[in-house]
Amino acid sequence: MSNQAKVFIVNYESKADYKVYFVNYASQEKNANIIAGGKLVKSESQANVKVFIVKYESKAQIKILHKNFPK
Repeated sequence: MSNQAKVFIVNYESKADYKVYFVNYASQEKNANIIAGGKLVKSESQANVKVFIVKYESKAQIKILHKNFPK
């Protein structure tokens, strides 16, 4: 599975490829397949997907359940 997302959480919205919001129900997920099943990496240089966690659902491009977020 070489095309697995390598996800890094950035500190600034401007550095992110995608903005992420955590939802409570699977039916609310949107574009979760982009990062679901991926893994968190420790440095920005290892990542092929950079995300920023947002506080408001309306700002997010990816909506995902906590359990489906990469670990």
